[in-house]
Amino acid sequence: MRFEASVNIKASAEAIWDAVADPETWPNWTDSISNVKKLSKEPLGVGSKLDVIISIIIPIKLSVTVTQFNPMEQVVIEGKVLFDKMTRYYKLKPQNGYTRAVAGGEITGPLSPLAWLFGQVISEKILRDLKTRIDATFQEGDNSTSR
Repeated sequence: MRFEASVNIKASAEAIWDAVADPETWPNWTDSISNVKKLSKEPLGVGSKLDVIISIIIPIKLSVTVTQFNPMEQVVIEGKVLFDKMTRYYKLKPQNGYTRAVAGGEITGPLSPLAWLFGQVISEKILRDLKTRIDATFQEGDNSTSR
C-alpha cells in the first residue's frame, strides 16, 4: 500500500536540505520522531544504516538502510516495521520560487493497512513540522537560507 504527502515551502531546496541533512537532529523539530541513531560511521549516503523511533500512540522502532541518496533532491530508505517491509522516500522539487517537499512510501505485509495509515499520518505531520521549522528560520532572520 502506497502513501504520500506534500507541502510547498517558500525556500530553496538547498535551505531545506541544510535543515534536515543530519537525521539525528530530526527529533529537535518534529515530535513524530523521538530518536534517530546513525549506526554507520561514514557520512550519510547509500548504505547508511539508521535506527529511527517514531511516535504514534506507542513508540515504534524502524531499522532502515539508505538505498538512494541524491543531495538536495531525494533520499530513499528501506527496512521493516513490525512484520511489514517498508520503503520511504523524501523528495525536494524546486518550482518557481518555492520547493515542493514530498514524503511517501510503500508498505507490504500482513499489517500493511494499519502501517499505511500510520505512514500517511507521519508523512503529513513531518512535512507540516518541516514547513514550520523553515518558516520559523526565516522569521528569526537567519540568512543561511534564501527565499
